[in-house]
Amino acid sequence: MKNPIKDFLLIPETDPVHPEVIKNFKRNSFANLLDTAFWYFGGSFTAAYTIMPVFLSTLTDSPILIGLIPALEGAGWFLPQLFLAKHLEGINQRLPFVRKLGIFERLPFLLLAIGAFLIPGLDQKVALFLILIIYTIKAFSSGLVALPWQELMATVIPVSHRGRYWGISLIVGKLIGLVGAFITGLILARIAYPNNYAIMFLIGFIAVSISFLFLSLNVEPVIERQSSQVDPGIWSRIKKTLGKDKNFGIYLINRGFTFMSSMGMVFITVYGIQKFNLPISQSATFTAVMLISEIFGAGIWGNLGDKDGYKRVIEICNFFSIVGLFSLLFVNTLWGLFIVFGILSFAHSGEYLSDQNFAMEFGSEKDRPTYIGMSKTLTGPFFLVSPIVGGSIIQLWGYKSMFLVALIVSVVAFLIIKFIVKDPRKTKEIG
Repeated sequence: MKNPIKDFLLIPETDPVHPEVIKNFKRNSFANLLDTAFWYFGGSFTAAYTIMPVFLSTLTDSPILIGLIPALEGAGWFLPQLFLAKHLEGINQRLPFVRKLGIFERLPFLLLAIGAFLIPGLDQKVALFLILIIYTIKAFSSGLVALPWQELMATVIPVSHRGRYWGISLIVGKLIGLVGAFITGLILARIAYPNNYAIMFLIGFIAVSISFLFLSLNVEPVIERQSSQVDPGIWSRIKKTLGKDKNFGIYLINRGFTFMSSMGMVFITVYGIQKFNLPISQSATFTAVMLISEIFGAGIWGNLGDKDGYKRVIEICNFFSIVGLFSLLFVNTLWGLFIVFGILSFAHSGEYLSDQNFAMEFGSEKDRPTYIGMSKTLTGPFFLVSPIVGGSIIQLWGYKSMFLVALIVSVVAFLIIKFIVKDPRKTKEIG
């Protein structure tokens, strides 16, 4: 009987993988698993779809401003990446770059804690502005480190193992995140506002600082890389890439529609707390539902992606999103809302996993930073606009109208990925 863990940690020497990657694969795998575990534990205290929107709702009633939290989270992660792509092409090691930027990525957790402690002495509008500024720094600092970190992972985790690695790491991370959600619920229920949030953010800062120590334990081989002698500029590279790879361009359109449909998921926690008159501590329950669903998803999507490709994963996840958004139009009980949120979170986990891997499969190894950067930066504006559009629809016509718009957009995303986008693995095999 096969041992799946032993099988995962084994890379045959006949595989076309750098010998240093094979030598250090076990060390790097465990280091990155522990980095992920502590990162998710820390991140559970600042969850963009549950904790932070409810926290912001204590400072404003505006759904547009509340929607800025997940909007900034997505846009901050996606927008900066393409601007680093050219710089990364000529760097022989990505880890030193990741370490430097990783420090700045973690400091905003501490700033959020300080900001929350200061709320009682601040005017409410000033406090709201302060928290949004800090969160903007947090989101965009993550975006700056995202591409070099993904390139590091692409270097130390071979393509034959990436899906399983991401699946295992997400399961481990989200299991630890569940512990964080439990602690969050206790803190929110037993400690007075705003000290409860300040303590949560401080715990988050300690956890992500520990994750940084494990991230630094990676051993990355020195690989000679040369960037093209003439840099035509970002927009020329975009035009050239989309001109020669129209299939990739169609995939980006799918991602744009998928991110626009995410407005339906963004407001569910605030919607549930308002509709059922729940205490803010229940935001931790929504976080737990999200993490449990994503754990199940991570266990499925990684293996499916390695076996059948990430196009198939995106197709299935887009379909589940349609089911979840359709159900939102009719759900009238708290437990029903938890189930629907679980369905959408299940789909979101596969979309996240695919987003980490699918763009890597287009183009050549040399062009990979540009493809990854384009897949993030060109779709980032949709993530920024989606919650703002959703918040505007809520203000004008209510939550159900916003869920309906998200449903229609999700159907379009599914049709594009199902019938128009071609699997790059298969097109490369044919080529």
